[in-house]
Amino acid sequence: MFSSLAVNKTIGKLLANCCEQTYEQYLNNGVFTCPEGFRVVQGFQAKAIKKTEWFGFILESEESIIVAFRGTQSDPDWIADSLITQREYPYTANSGNVHSGFLSIYETCRDTIMEALVKLPSNKTLLVTGHSLGGALAVLHMLDARVNTSFNNYIMYSFAGPKVGDLAFKNYYNLQVANSYRFVNLFDVVPLLPPRKISLEKIEREWEYFHVNNPLTFAMNMGSIIKNHGMPTYIAGVERLT
Repeated sequence: MFSSLAVNKTIGKLLANCCEQTYEQYLNNGVFTCPEGFRVVQGFQAKAIKKTEWFGFILESEESIIVAFRGTQSDPDWIADSLITQREYPYTANSGNVHSGFLSIYETCRDTIMEALVKLPSNKTLLVTGHSLGGALAVLHMLDARVNTSFNNYIMYSFAGPKVGDLAFKNYYNLQVANSYRFVNLFDVVPLLPPRKISLEKIEREWEYFHVNNPLTFAMNMGSIIKNHGMPTYIAGVERLT
């Protein structure tokens, strides 16, 4: 199933299901349905504007390890999303700047995730995924894991993810993480955010945002912003993958 690291519908469906389960985990205080053939290594929490919330989980099967992140659900999450200033990405040298709000969340769960990963067999395939805000967290984590763990086989599938960092971050990420793919519904506004250029005249600062490589696009207009962005639409998008 995971012998090839090329784009794969089976992997896409599995990771899309995991993204759905991250929302179940959030709504059910940590409880979710583990996919068949996997065991739960650990659920993890993170802080959004000082509020601790369930944000995802780590799973393991005989062949692979999954790290999955959820998207925006709470008011603190929305506030973190709006923190569009940038900070230096701290986990790899000279790798550019990233969204302050996304990084602020990842920083609070990073040690928990990395400590779990280094105890798992690095000859397995590492699969990283996330939806919306979770897609941004998946990008931050994938680069971290690629550089700072021993996993040589890996793939990242995000769904409806926003832009994460500046041109330097994009270029460094693309250099380090070749097997990275973004599912994008062309009727979804979230992948268009943040705008490419943001200027704050009062403090004379400017930031630019770029997507990392390899978009997998499809077009499904479900009649509303929420539905166009939702996981059911992206699951249908995965089904169109050939």
